[in-house]
Amino acid sequence: MTPREQLIAWLGDAHAMEVGIVTTLEKHIADAEGLPKVRAALKKHLAETKKHATAVKQALKSLDAGHPVIREGISKVVNAVAGIGTSLAKDTPVKNAIADFATEHFEIACYTSLAQTADAVGEKKIAATCRAILKEEQAMAKTLEAQFKDVNAFYLRSLDSDEPKRATRASRPRSRTTAAVATARTKAPARAKPRTRKAPVRRKSATRR
Repeated sequence: MTPREQLIAWLGDAHAMEVGIVTTLEKHIADAEGLPKVRAALKKHLAETKKHATAVKQALKSLDAGHPVIREGISKVVNAVAGIGTSLAKDTPVKNAIADFATEHFEIACYTSLAQTADAVGEKKIAATCRAILKEEQAMAKTLEAQFKDVNAFYLRSLDSDEPKRATRASRPRSRTTAAVATARTKAPARAKPRTRKAPVRRKSATRR
């Protein structure tokens, strides 16, 4: 494989990565209920991610690489990272924030390598495209890092709000039926243990002489 062929392969990986992230961001936007700033940032980056996928596709076309094939290797890695927040749970916003932050840094590493590889094979235009994408990924990573405090606080407040509910349920008076059953149980006489009968002892008869 030549350096040029390697660049084409890695650009194919990058395209697959961006396509997979589009789906993840759409899900995380839906999960960000009650977090308007987080949702706004994710929507902005969703538009950027779609733009990135188009830019990488055009870079491949400029290398006569044809239509990018969805490659499984890199997309599996990204999906594994994003999979941290896939299960629906109360702490989903926090897990999504962790997954998104990790994904951004994975992309930063990928586009850093791509830009350097494009420079090495003389593809200055593609290198510039990769660095433009890299700049937006770095900006999103900073935005996500700044939002961690609010996301954590939002989740922890939801835990505090559960405590009064538990206390209310515990202090709620029992119904008459429940109380009557409990009283009847305490007043019910203990059952007498069944008496066991002893087997009769047989006396040996005297032997006649």
